[in-house]
Amino acid sequence: MPISHTDYVPIIKWRQGEYQALWRLTDATKDRTVPLIEITPPDFDFETWTPSKTIDEHLAPFATRLHKKWGARLALLDCGLLDPAATMHDGKHPMLYLSEQAFAQNAVIVPVVKLTSDGAYRAAVATAQAMMQTGVALRCSLEEGMDTATFDAGIGVLLHQLDVALEDCDIVLDLEAPTWEPQSVLVGIVSAALKGSSAMAGARSITVAGTSFPASMADVTGPLQFWPRREWSFYQAVLASLGENDRIPGFGDYAIAGHGFAQGDMRLLKPAATIRYTCDDGWIIAKGSNVRDNGFGQYRHCSGNVTSSPRYLGATYSPGSSYIDACRSGTASTGNLSTWRWVGSNHHITKVVNDLATLFGL
Repeated sequence: MPISHTDYVPIIKWRQGEYQALWRLTDATKDRTVPLIEITPPDFDFETWTPSKTIDEHLAPFATRLHKKWGARLALLDCGLLDPAATMHDGKHPMLYLSEQAFAQNAVIVPVVKLTSDGAYRAAVATAQAMMQTGVALRCSLEEGMDTATFDAGIGVLLHQLDVALEDCDIVLDLEAPTWEPQSVLVGIVSAALKGSSAMAGARSITVAGTSFPASMADVTGPLQFWPRREWSFYQAVLASLGENDRIPGFGDYAIAGHGFAQGDMRLLKPAATIRYTCDDGWIIAKGSNVRDNGFGQYRHCSGNVTSSPRYLGATYSPGSSYIDACRSGTASTGNLSTWRWVGSNHHITKVVNDLATLFGL
């Protein structure tokens, strides 16, 4: 069960496009993927100015969907995006509720906690971990990791409260969306944090994650734009900076998304047609006009822009890559926004798993 440095840890939100992407991965790719699943809040109804569902209604399908889409494979579960004051109808913390429901479905999940998590969240993680016996995952920031003495002391206090040993703790050093340049400076900071922390040395696993994906599609111009995967080149530079006896961290990213989560009023938003396609050193992003006024038919042209690019990896590379080619040819539908989220996420996960296999000679 332990996460290996050759495994890929995508940080994904548990929404339809993302869990469909996981479901459609090949078994070989699933076996090298450990998703960090972020539970998002209920959608907001801007007309009534209230959540569209209660927290109970929103979370009720999770365990069944996780079982159907991911089975008994390992996943990390993060409830940090939910309102800290949110509780189930019976007063139970959402983390504990989700863990109990997933455990009943034979899921293998590790609850995610932060050094800044409040007492109620920590208590829920402690109870969930005692039930599941899967340990915990600590998601920490670069700022926290840089001060290694304070960091190690904080982890010691937290794990004591959770009654978890360090060797049963996975650490995710989440850089979020840093300034990636100059890369050498960031590499030096992260390398020092990895080498200087006794907690990093003794944890069950270490993963370095971050994203350079554009925060908004408004930053992307059409019809086809290349965007570098700075987190991937950074990770390779970190590995190159380590000594022969230094611990090798794993790799994580935010797949085809930027950092953060915002709920907008869909009555006002006009999202553009976009295909986010991962290639060797970046993404090619095909962009059309807004789908509300111009429809989804434009995805055929966007698909053609991707498949005609020299960076396109072919229809057989991944289920997502295959769908793009089928949409171009008219044998697959033009779908909706969730369709293109699974298409892009599925292909991205496949590409990163293959990149890691190549990097480590698997």
